[in-house]
Amino acid sequence: MKTWLLAALLPLCLLAGHAWADVTPVQVSGFGVTEQLAVENALVEAVRQVNGVDINSSQQVEQLLHKKNGETESLTHTQRDGRMAAKGMVDSYQMLSQRCDEAGCRVELHVNVLRYKPAGRSADSRRKLAVLPFKGSHGATFSRDLQDLYTQSRRFAVLDREQDQAYQKERRLWESDNTALTEKARMGQVLGLDYMVVGKVEKVGTRRWSETVALTGEVNHYASSALRVRYQIIEVPTRQVKWSDTVSLSANNGNLNGLINQAVTRIFQESMENIYPLRVIGVTGNRVIINQGGKTLKNGSYFTVYSLGEKLVDPYTGEVLGQDEEAIGKIRITTVKPKMAYARLVEGDAGLVEKGQIVRPAKAPVRKPAPRKSSASKSPPRESTQTAEGGGVIL
Repeated sequence: MKTWLLAALLPLCLLAGHAWADVTPVQVSGFGVTEQLAVENALVEAVRQVNGVDINSSQQVEQLLHKKNGETESLTHTQRDGRMAAKGMVDSYQMLSQRCDEAGCRVELHVNVLRYKPAGRSADSRRKLAVLPFKGSHGATFSRDLQDLYTQSRRFAVLDREQDQAYQKERRLWESDNTALTEKARMGQVLGLDYMVVGKVEKVGTRRWSETVALTGEVNHYASSALRVRYQIIEVPTRQVKWSDTVSLSANNGNLNGLINQAVTRIFQESMENIYPLRVIGVTGNRVIINQGGKTLKNGSYFTVYSLGEKLVDPYTGEVLGQDEEAIGKIRITTVKPKMAYARLVEGDAGLVEKGQIVRPAKAPVRKPAPRKSSASKSPPRESTQTAEGGGVIL
């Protein structure tokens, strides 16, 4: 059996530190026929330890038949081919020790490896999601508006999968000789998806008609709009459908754009409630702060606050289905900020509302009519006239 291991560093550059990069120090050893090869191998190992290693392995099995002493024998020959590659950039290194003999050279290095640092908050802690173009009429509107809502929720790192041509053009610029070596570290930073949102608009349209009143000759105009859209949330690594549903809506006012907005909002809310329900992040008296804002919430909308109990587990699959929820109050959104929203408790005991509790959409509370007073309890009306002694009325 033969084994080939090819180590490649693409690219390996010595650069000064920059604001966009983090420096990670590592101590490594390297061996080579010459001191230079030993140093290069040590630098490759340093980059592997910081940025990881890409391993491609293949195995080929060959079976041969031949005769020996009049009997047929089967021989099996296995050949494996493995290749390891690491890519990254080195800020600097220091030689700690060096020893060479007839067998080769061994070096010990202290290496500072540069690691690309994205602008703003790192997306590593958030699940990666992309909204793919919905099929059917008005599909682009669904995709665009859903992407806006998922982005403003700040629960996902929303990735783009449509502007590939523009990205390839920018990549060619980074690879050109006109680009500084420090900029080349931006390559190879594309993130993989955790979830894809896909859908199809199965039905959408508005029907308009007129009717004439026979008695008066008056013409009345009518319009009716309807839509049906099916969507799925797919876990990309396993291709498992995590959530699937169909939204059907209709309206007698002919406002198709309003129906589309309602459907987009429902898809967003249903998916978020199953993955990232809203939570209480602050409580001061009757004022409640929740961890979402932007276009995802509107002033005047109502939500129910739930306290969380024990975890509930499916006895067949062992899957955690969630936690026991108990409604403890209702809130009304009063102020929406870009990243959070303020609400006022309108039902329930403020002393039971705590940080970490979840919040779900609710209908406005039903106002009970004020009790009417009975006629028997009414006081007699006051007279505004005066009566004279003779029985007349004083004007």
